[in-house]
Formats: sequence, structure tokens, C-alpha cells
Amino acid sequence: MLGIFEAIITVLFLLAFIGIAWMAYSPRFKNRHEKDGMIPFLDSSMPPDAGDADKPRT
Repeated sequence: MLGIFEAIITVLFLLAFIGIAWMAYSPRFKNRHEKDGMIPFLDSSMPPDAGDADKPRT
């Protein structure tokens, strides 16, 4: 009985992993992930969508 329970839990965790990996690499979420990846480089005095990140700060 315990073996069946462990197998079910393993399958559930595998499905959760596949779902997270799908979301991470899905083209649908690419824009969101690129924006979120730039958060550490944003200047706190500028709103997130203002200007290019390539422009030098003055």
C-alpha cells in the first residue's frame, strides 16, 4: 500500500516539475521573463518602462 502512495506522489511531483519547466521555456512567457530579468539593473528613480537599459546614466 505504501509503495502505491509513493508512486502517486512521485508522479505528481514529476508533473509539477514538467509544468514549471514548460512555463519557464514557453515562448508565451518570454517577454515577461526578459522584463523580470532586468529588474536588478533598473535605476530605482526611473519607472520600469522608461528609456533603454543601454543608455548611460547621467
